[in-house]
Amino acid sequence: MEENILTKKERKLLKRQEKENERLRLAQRKKTKKIIAIGLPLISIIGGIVFGLMSYSPAKTQGAPKMEINPLEYDAGDISMANGPINYTYEIKNTGDGDLKIKDIKTSCDCTSAVLRVGEIKSPTFSMHTDSSFWSSKITAGETGFLEVVFDPAFHGPEGTGQAIRVVSFSTNDPRNEKAEVRLTANVAP
Repeated sequence: MEENILTKKERKLLKRQEKENERLRLAQRKKTKKIIAIGLPLISIIGGIVFGLMSYSPAKTQGAPKMEINPLEYDAGDISMANGPINYTYEIKNTGDGDLKIKDIKTSCDCTSAVLRVGEIKSPTFSMHTDSSFWSSKITAGETGFLEVVFDPAFHGPEGTGQAIRVVSFSTNDPRNEKAEVRLTANVAP
């Protein structure tokens, strides 16, 4: 029978390995405790945020806007360049129960300009090449805004006679009318 006898050097080495293994186990336990100490509160915070976002609904705090334009089209009939520009005002009413936002007002030609008036507040004057991306306005529920349109029949000179159809377009947050437009028609004579 052969006996396993370790030399003094081997016992020392074995003891050193056992101490190193014990040190590694302690370090691993500390690391696990640290992960748990940091991870659980972090998971709780993230879970709270996710739950809060899921239960938040903008529809509960504000209703939807509903835009009504009166009229959609205006026929100015026969007009003369000699009589100068014509003006017409369209009503934009918000019959919904949320704020109606109006933005990106553009006209189909530089001979036409548009201004939106809501209460005492007037927008800048917009036309075909005006940058309107910086501007927006709101019409609160039950309120009416007025789109004041000016058409200058003499803008194109003598070549501008005959049938004229001009459009003013704009964007809204009304889910049924995200893009809207009004029309002005006229038969232009010198």
